[in-house]
Amino acid sequence: MDKPFKSIDEQIAILESRGLECDNNTRLVLEREGYYPVINGYKDLFLDQRGDSCHELFVKGTKFSDIYRLFEFDRSLRLLMFEYFNKAEAILKTVCSYRFAMAHKDSPEAYLDRRSYRADASYRKKIDTLIDDFEKVLCRSQKWKSDYKRDYIRHYENNHDNTPVWILMNYLMLGQAFKFYEFQPESMRNSIAKSFSDLYSETHEVDKRISPRRLRLAYDHIKDFRNICAHDERLFCARVSPSHDVNLVGVLSDLELVLTEDDYKMLRRNILLDALKLSDELSNDASAKVLFAMGVNDLPSVFPKEILGS
Repeated sequence: MDKPFKSIDEQIAILESRGLECDNNTRLVLEREGYYPVINGYKDLFLDQRGDSCHELFVKGTKFSDIYRLFEFDRSLRLLMFEYFNKAEAILKTVCSYRFAMAHKDSPEAYLDRRSYRADASYRKKIDTLIDDFEKVLCRSQKWKSDYKRDYIRHYENNHDNTPVWILMNYLMLGQAFKFYEFQPESMRNSIAKSFSDLYSETHEVDKRISPRRLRLAYDHIKDFRNICAHDERLFCARVSPSHDVNLVGVLSDLELVLTEDDYKMLRRNILLDALKLSDELSNDASAKVLFAMGVNDLPSVFPKEILGS
């Protein structure tokens, strides 16, 4: 059945008929943010699950401001996490570029040669697609004709006759950089993972071996969560990986492997501050549901308050 258009007044009437306490700010929020992103996106934690499932009713005493507060919390969380996902993206591109260029000193554009990648037959089509993406960026693709070329790429081609991998990497999306790492031969993946282990030791003052597989899993999760942030989807309750078992707390463990210790502590500190503020403003039940959806079973153990002073 088609969803008929509803005016703002009708939307408010529907919410009030379901037991939601609206206020003077409700109209403005619905006009500026929209009914679907706010209500449909964040109502679930506030619904009374004991009633008739065919008729949604809100838990008695639930206010529109409660739902909007969760909406704002998730938006702030996305903006915060996006900043650190970008830092994680930068280090992956930097390390991959450095190690790859070091291994191919005599061939600046070895990234266009499929012999530079894994020999596994199962990866052949994927590697060819990635190389075609690179050729598209360089305006050399036989499939994609384009005259548009980034200024920095044009500069290198005009002055150095080629485009080294660290220039190309600047243009790539995180997903493409992740594939570039994943498609490397075992020796190169070991070399890149070794760099991450060394960087971890430098800033965390403790040795940690980061295996190529663990690094791949970390960035697989990071890229998926980054896409959630980029597309303005719900983050606090998101789940990624084929089995959908990696939540927000899980990706924090991934970020710890690739961020500096100071960046990681600052990220955790800011999440804790926002979580504590949200807990003070929502009911105990709603607050507990939000934290559980994030993967926090016990707030002090996941975000110890001593990090506030770090």
